[in-house]
Amino acid sequence: MLRNLFRKSPEQLIELGDEEFQKRNYKNALSKYLDALERVEKDIFGLNEKIGDCYFQLEEFDKAIKSYTRAIRFNPNNQYLYDKRGNCYSVKKDILKAIADYGKAISISEKDFYISIKKGDCEYQIGYFEDALEDYLRALKYDKENVQLLENIGNTYIQLKEYRLAIVYYQKVQKLSNNSNSYIYDKTGDAFRELGECEEAIQQYEEVLKREKPKSYLFDKIGDCYQQLERYDKAIEYYEHALHGSENVEYLYDKMGLAYYKLGKYKEAINQYTKLIQMFSDTFYFYTKRGRVYQKDGSYQNAIADFNKAIGLNPNDYYAFRRRGEIYHKLGNCDKAMSDYKKALQLLGINLEDMKNVKLDDKSSEVYQNLKNCINGLPPEKDEK
Repeated sequence: MLRNLFRKSPEQLIELGDEEFQKRNYKNALSKYLDALERVEKDIFGLNEKIGDCYFQLEEFDKAIKSYTRAIRFNPNNQYLYDKRGNCYSVKKDILKAIADYGKAISISEKDFYISIKKGDCEYQIGYFEDALEDYLRALKYDKENVQLLENIGNTYIQLKEYRLAIVYYQKVQKLSNNSNSYIYDKTGDAFRELGECEEAIQQYEEVLKREKPKSYLFDKIGDCYQQLERYDKAIEYYEHALHGSENVEYLYDKMGLAYYKLGKYKEAINQYTKLIQMFSDTFYFYTKRGRVYQKDGSYQNAIADFNKAIGLNPNDYYAFRRRGEIYHKLGNCDKAMSDYKKALQLLGINLEDMKNVKLDDKSSEVYQNLKNCINGLPPEKDEK
């Protein structure tokens, strides 16, 4: 039987190899092709390419690359050889070599737009977003209704912070997919939110909720939008929905605390921060936040206790020193107030010994004005925040 096999011509062996390849018997196909290769001097019938294809299917990518490289020597203008070798480099995460091969394939002919997409995908992976966009837009000339390609372009515009253009392409995806791809509404909502267009963002997120089971992260996003719109009651409503099934309830308690604070519902805000402190007793800024609410509610001793705790956990907590100073100032304890104001300014990098050469921003100017008021026996500035 072996003798009969060795008597077969290279052409017959290649034909047998092709039959095995079609059956996905890649090892058998490779054996036939390698036997044929030993009997020929030239790359007949694309033999090296066929061997490369077998190695690729067998996930022996280094050997596939060597076979495709030999094939390229015989046929340097075959774009698909560069494409296939680029695929090997891509799988091996040798992205720059993959990009080079895809680029060579495109230089021969750009009509196979999938090669441009693959090159764009590689460039996207390594952060070459402008190059990726160029390749995606080239591919788009040949397939203007490719949903995945349109989404890729939208994603790339997001990376380039061109949110308005991203929305244009995401909305094309919505239309072409007959509004069935719920995740694209999520992405569109995120883009609107980056533009500060929260009403439009909410509309997109609500479209997701119509198409999927309610998900915590969507309620969270909608709550954030309402928070930005200063519609704090609605924000709280959605944050409460988000609590069900959320693995990050601490963030939701924090956001709800802020929303209640903005509404002047200080007891409810204190309740949220107390939950956080019970969960994370060594996290200084939760004490600072609760202390701030106590301060606004007029519970000065509770506020001082929280600021003391925050400073004990983090001696560089500017806000705790500033707010505690305001309370001492209001209570008439100017020595302690001035000490806290000076420490707050120091933490902002303000040198009180050289004020002529210091430029104050809004944050430091407020503290400095209160320090001067304290020295001159005047009350603290009106607290609007």
